[in-house]
Amino acid sequence: MIKAKGTINGTPIYLMGLSEQNIQLLKEGKPILFDGSEIGISGNVVIMYGETELHIQDELEKAGLLQRQAQQ
Repeated sequence: MIKAKGTINGTPIYLMGLSEQNIQLLKEGKPILFDGSEIGISGNVVIMYGETELHIQDELEKAGLLQRQAQQ
């Protein structure tokens, strides 16, 4: 994966370029995690893949990173 930080017309831009191998790993359920300081932001960055947003939400819940809000 290529990671970069730059600017366009004075506005910061953060780039993450994924290779075919990265995409294959994501499809195998292997998220990409990296230290955001590599591109000038604080915290960690996680890139995930799911066939739908619901699939991603389910995976985040299983990992304990998200709690589904009760529907009214």
